[in-house]
Amino acid sequence: MKFKIARSNFLDSLKKVQNIVGSKGSMMILQNVLIEANDRQLFLTTTDLDISIRSVVPCEVEVEGSTTLPAKVLFNAVSKAAEGMIEVDVDGEDRAQITAGSALYKLSGMSVVDFPTLPQDQNSFEYVIPQMALRDMLRKTAYAASQDDTRKTLKGVLVSFRDGKVTMVATDGRRLALVEHEIELPENAQRDIILPTKVVAELQRSLSNDGDARITIEKSQVSFNLGDTRLYSKLLDEIYPNYRQVIPGELSERVSVDRELLLAALDRVSVMKKDESNSTKLTFNANELTVSSSVTEAGSARDIVPIKYDGPAIDIVFNPGFVMDPLRAIDEDEIIIELSNGHSPALIKCSVPFLYVMMPLRIS
Repeated sequence: MKFKIARSNFLDSLKKVQNIVGSKGSMMILQNVLIEANDRQLFLTTTDLDISIRSVVPCEVEVEGSTTLPAKVLFNAVSKAAEGMIEVDVDGEDRAQITAGSALYKLSGMSVVDFPTLPQDQNSFEYVIPQMALRDMLRKTAYAASQDDTRKTLKGVLVSFRDGKVTMVATDGRRLALVEHEIELPENAQRDIILPTKVVAELQRSLSNDGDARITIEKSQVSFNLGDTRLYSKLLDEIYPNYRQVIPGELSERVSVDRELLLAALDRVSVMKKDESNSTKLTFNANELTVSSSVTEAGSARDIVPIKYDGPAIDIVFNPGFVMDPLRAIDEDEIIIELSNGHSPALIKCSVPFLYVMMPLRIS
């Protein structure tokens, strides 16, 4: 195999796949990137057996062929190379000679025979959603997924294709983020899947502002066709809890507030914290929200935010990070906070199909 490729194109394609490689304790072949050169294209593939990713990039193919090379070493070599053309020449023993300007690298590869094959789509229905919309949905929900390894189901993100829309949900049991997007959806394509957090993170890196994401679901796997990149992942074989039962019904009080002003106030007040379990009190009065926090041995902080509200005074305590996360994830200028009292769940809503449930802290 022999090919030439622009260093910038080679590096961009390697960046797309280099995160999905096996750990040092896994099979050696999983630490390599599969490289296939044919028909003026270079295909790069990596896998850790749970997730696989494939990128295609144009190149000048002199001799078609394939091999596998150490992914991290190859990425580091190309990233440090001078801009220009890179020539890769691989012999019959999977030994690669890489010429990049004045630099010469020799890498020992492994045969493609032992590299895992990519999953095959079996004529399943293809869901189509703009990449920008999918990335936006992940941005608005993924942060709320559980980080607890003992709660495997909640470590994933639910994606539900039902009723002419795709609904995405993430929760850790103390908060819940939900967003919806309308798509064309036949009756026979109703489906729920749970995406592992690792593939969610990789999707957020891979999705662009242009083009569509074409999603194909098999029994236990999903693939995302993003144009020049294709991502495959096993699905979590779990049943997601009934999240709708934790969404409160009609709440008695409604508050309008500028998102950026509230976020800035929370950020200023959150400097007064002792550890990750810190709390911030929100005190709602007529047209005024007081954000405050105190630590016995350190002191206190307070800020005031104007709001649109004419209801009774309410004190409610939250983990400040749980309030700031959705405010960072949405773009709307104004948000709505709905609540009833200081000890029941509260909702954050905005002008798009998004809602966020947060449970208050109980402070003795």
